[in-house]
Amino acid sequence: MSNPAAPPHEIFAVRDFKLECGVTLPTVELAFRLRGRVGYGLPVMTTTAFSHNPSDIGYLSDPGGPLDPAKRWLIQVEQLGNGRSTSPSNTPTPHGGPDFPRLSIRDNVALQAHLLDHLKVRRVRAVIGASMGGQQAIQWAVSHPERVERAVVLVGNARTTLYAQIFLNAVALGLRSDPAFDDGRYGAPPLLGLSRMAEIWAGFATSPRYFSTGLHLRQPDMDAATLDGFLTKWRPRYHGKDANDLLAQLDAWMRHDIAATPECRGRFEVAASRARMPVLFMPGSTDVYFDPQDVIEQAAHFPNSRVEIIESLAGHAAAFGREARDRAHVAQAIGRFLEEERPGD
Repeated sequence: MSNPAAPPHEIFAVRDFKLECGVTLPTVELAFRLRGRVGYGLPVMTTTAFSHNPSDIGYLSDPGGPLDPAKRWLIQVEQLGNGRSTSPSNTPTPHGGPDFPRLSIRDNVALQAHLLDHLKVRRVRAVIGASMGGQQAIQWAVSHPERVERAVVLVGNARTTLYAQIFLNAVALGLRSDPAFDDGRYGAPPLLGLSRMAEIWAGFATSPRYFSTGLHLRQPDMDAATLDGFLTKWRPRYHGKDANDLLAQLDAWMRHDIAATPECRGRFEVAASRARMPVLFMPGSTDVYFDPQDVIEQAAHFPNSRVEIIESLAGHAAAFGREARDRAHVAQAIGRFLEEERPGD
């Protein structure tokens, strides 16, 4: 995935916000942006992926796209830990840096619900997100089914699998392995750890055939014929991120499971049954950490779900616009899904 430029944003603040881990933060801030036909009809809310901002699926907002601001009201929210919403890097003592409390996907959803209340939005046409953003979208459908007409989960799922936990744990270990990380109390960015994290991730972001067929040669951040050439381009991709912020997001991703929703008694099928609205899951055919078969099996527990696989060699990156063919497929599928008549229309 690329690292798109951060768009402008506003800040919404909530006082005395209690996180799922039990810690109450004096103030929690949510970075958000309103776009398009604000106040006209039901808005579409978009959520963000790991280390990203709303530009991660920005191609959906291109002219003529399913989220074209000329036609829709958009509420774009940014997840906790991304460096613009409340994060280890921007939280004062005693909760800042390595002392930042654990986050969950449900913490994000709870904060976003406060924003909708503030905006006097009782219901949204859809919640749409990719990867961790997709986990937020499906958690919205479970936690607040009365407020969501539709949910779109791009290369995401409702429960992080053990395989994905193993992968994410390796990514986190690579970051922590830098002596300069100093248990999160670094004075300067631990660039070696950030580089190691990127190197570990490199083999999983797309797919083996993406490289074998030479598709990577069309990407400025991947265009290299040798390992050294590739890694020279790939290593710096997280150098502009805060290490503790990245770890906070990884931890929330690793632990996500809709079954842990308080009303659901630890039962996945009970949680899924709450989301009775139409849900579109769009896994990538070669995604290794949101495996399409895993997504199909999870989706089967939702009363009104469908799965449309993105047939692509781009792996997890298929949802993020690496390839024009993938962009077109995703945009068309979401456009059709959003235009379907609501029950009773």
